[in-house]
Amino acid sequence: MMYPFKKRRYVLLSHLIFWGGYLSLSVFVFSGRENLNLAFRLGLMQIIPQIAIAYFNMEILIPRFFIKKKYLHYAGYTLASFVLLYLFYDFVIPQIYKAVMPPPPEEVRHWMRQADGVPRRDFFNPMRKMRIVYALTQTLAIFFLSTAFKTSQIALRREKEASDLKGENLNSELKFLRSQINPHFLFNALNNIYSLSILKSEKTPETILKLSDMLRYIIYDCNAEKVPLAKELNYIDNYISLQKLKMENMDNVKVDFTKAQGDFLIAPMILIPFIENSFKHSSIEDQKNSWISMTLSTVNDELSFHITNSLPAKIQSLDSASGIGLENVRRRLQLIYPGKHTLDVTLKELEFSVALRITLK
Repeated sequence: MMYPFKKRRYVLLSHLIFWGGYLSLSVFVFSGRENLNLAFRLGLMQIIPQIAIAYFNMEILIPRFFIKKKYLHYAGYTLASFVLLYLFYDFVIPQIYKAVMPPPPEEVRHWMRQADGVPRRDFFNPMRKMRIVYALTQTLAIFFLSTAFKTSQIALRREKEASDLKGENLNSELKFLRSQINPHFLFNALNNIYSLSILKSEKTPETILKLSDMLRYIIYDCNAEKVPLAKELNYIDNYISLQKLKMENMDNVKVDFTKAQGDFLIAPMILIPFIENSFKHSSIEDQKNSWISMTLSTVNDELSFHITNSLPAKIQSLDSASGIGLENVRRRLQLIYPGKHTLDVTLKELEFSVALRITLK
């Protein structure tokens, strides 16, 4: 990210390069009929008024009137600026010209005198009007160029601000959605551990370690935008292990993650809501014939996740089977993987399935 000081220095340098190049071009044009010293003076006299009106337009007229759609005010001040500029070219520039330029030769001065011998008002420039029009035409081009530059600069800045604001809003929404994931699993896990401790089960230390590992993942790793797939799968394994503590037949949960490459990066906690949903709605803790089957694989840059679970007869609709958790993860997928994922949710007779594909790169 560019620091403000560096950015201001970059802008100043770009402006100096532009005006330096423009001055060099003017000097080159004038050097065709004048020596280099005089050509440089003429070039300066030409571009200084143009620099003044360009920055007056960019720093005052455009921000105060043009951007605020006060077009009549903008046109009025622009017209007044060019009237003043014409008077400047007509009365001030000749005086400056006299001061900085050497007097013309005697034959030119003689030619420029009127019949009564009185010098003409513009003895130094017989084509004064045409040169003023030429200078004003150049200034008008610079004026339009400054308008285009400033308006595009403002538009780009507003677009960046809008993009930054959108990014901040997305990050805030993602953090909010992430904070909503599985708020009750801790209580269930602690109850299970408490039951194991009452029974003085040998599984108690191992279960506490799994819970500790899950909490570490949620508190620390999930703060990152992406995590290694291996960590997400480890969390899922621990979750399933804790769920199995309440089950009589643990073989009713089939898991196949053998075709998954753990070094891929994935949004944290993006898969677990599907698994929570399956345990919740299959009633696998209470129903002996309930079952859950899940597979996950990675091929090239694509992750494929499929989970299916049985449903009790009482669940009749897709909304009842999916619940708020899946709407949450659907929204997260839209924010994190726009155009890079497909999510198919299917409700069959006594069966619910989810198929998710994500392009990870």
